[in-house]
Amino acid sequence: MAVGFMISSVAYAQSSEGSIYGQSKASTAVTVTSLDSGSTRTVQTDASGNFSLAKMAPGRYKITSNGVTREITVAIGSGTKVVLDAAQTLDQVEVTGRRTRSAIDVQSVESNTVFTQEQLQALPVPRNVNSVALLAPGVVKGDSGLGDGGIPSFGGASVAENGYYINGFDVTNIRNFLSYADLPFDAISEQQIKTGGYGAEYGRSLGGVISLVTKRGTNEWKGGASLYWEPESLRSKGKNVKDNEPEAAG
Repeated sequence: MAVGFMISSVAYAQSSEGSIYGQSKASTAVTVTSLDSGSTRTVQTDASGNFSLAKMAPGRYKITSNGVTREITVAIGSGTKVVLDAAQTLDQVEVTGRRTRSAIDVQSVESNTVFTQEQLQALPVPRNVNSVALLAPGVVKGDSGLGDGGIPSFGGASVAENGYYINGFDVTNIRNFLSYADLPFDAISEQQIKTGGYGAEYGRSLGGVISLVTKRGTNEWKGGASLYWEPESLRSKGKNVKDNEPEAAG
């Protein structure tokens, strides 16, 4: 008697988007416009003036309500708070400011670090996902004998206990958990490194999570080219003695 088994793979989608929430006047319209694509969404505040918009693509937005306008940046997997109350009119005011990082998402308990496209291009590290992940707190280079030797370890966990996601889909190698489906570094819009406190949807990751968002289309024409050259003389030597010294192998 022959018995056949069929195994199907299931795609679990995790969050590759962010959210916007905040306060304005009660029962008024709040309009959110993407500064990258020009798309617009409108939501009504409740009786207390609260509003919320989920599933927002990472990027720059302009929020307008009752003549008050704010510009914010939405990061992957986090919420951005906006207060749209009109300020009291003053005779004279002097404002001194400086550029700071995005506000802390007080609605989340996740420990995560987000690198934007501009930061990824400027960071003085090798152009690969694992090298960027090593910049997050509590992340170190794992066992050099596993995988390609550069896999990060989160909080002392094994390098085989990490999870890798692209646009919310799990791309971790299900056979050895030491590799993942990769994409060109120049195609990454944001990279998020979760080191703790993340939700149950990442429950199979006992170490940490690396989540990537690919670039999206905008209203601006853009182009680019990359050239990688690796001469034989600059390549690293193999660990196997038979590769380096065949005569020594007998």
